[in-house]
Amino acid sequence: MTCLAPWQAQFCKSFQLPFGYVGQVQKALDWLYKSVEQSETPLIVAISGCQGSGKSTLSAYMVAYLRENGVLAESVSIDDFYLSQCHRKALASNYHPAFETRGAPGTHDVRGAIQVLQSFKSSEPFVLPRFDKSTDNPFPESAWTRVNSPIDVLIIEGWFLGIPAQPQALLAEACNQFEVHQDATSEYRKQVNEFLALDYQYLFSLFDKLLFLNGNSFEHVYNWRLEQEQKLVMKTGKGMDHNQVQEFIQSYQRLTQWGIEQLPELCDLELVLDATRNVKAVSDENK
Repeated sequence: MTCLAPWQAQFCKSFQLPFGYVGQVQKALDWLYKSVEQSETPLIVAISGCQGSGKSTLSAYMVAYLRENGVLAESVSIDDFYLSQCHRKALASNYHPAFETRGAPGTHDVRGAIQVLQSFKSSEPFVLPRFDKSTDNPFPESAWTRVNSPIDVLIIEGWFLGIPAQPQALLAEACNQFEVHQDATSEYRKQVNEFLALDYQYLFSLFDKLLFLNGNSFEHVYNWRLEQEQKLVMKTGKGMDHNQVQEFIQSYQRLTQWGIEQLPELCDLELVLDATRNVKAVSDENK
């Protein structure tokens, strides 16, 4: 059994993780620390992976690990850059009703995210927004994280980070019932793809390193996302039920499967997960 430092044991207890989690992600921490040592400039590390794959947990663990080793670090999720309900309603009015629901490329303040990453790289003060999923709106700005002094590492996590836009030919055929019934003309998925091809690719170009949590199958997403929502309900009293989760995740399916296909060759480190999120293989950029 791995001997845990007090901070590691406390982290596992706080996040309700088995102590074995520490050993499973150790190779990722070794890779991270090596990346920090080799970088002569502030380092942006992106963590990509399907919903519920453990991105936010790994992000928080990496920040805790870096701080324990004297490295100044912060983290943010692409989810924290979601547009407000009001802004998404305007987006839905201009493009397609599905844009009222947060999630897809186009529903984020991506230019704000770009500005944050650029300010971090320039060692300038910046503010990390925070989004309240229980109200489906950003938290008040007073709850945002202000970073006034230069830091060494910024970790950003999100379900489609690093994914390239799809070729137009792949957009023609619907991939699930959501696309059959709510996007029969393929207008929505084409617009999502167009958003992804523009500002988001510039955002991705700012990443120094990309880690991919490969969930292998979209079938895992429902169980993992449901687990997230159940925790949200316990914490806030608000969250989606079984049917709402099933409907919600269908809008993610296309890009999730595309990411599973594309990201293993594009990332710098891949952690391959089984159905219970255990790490069953690790592959680095020298593969």
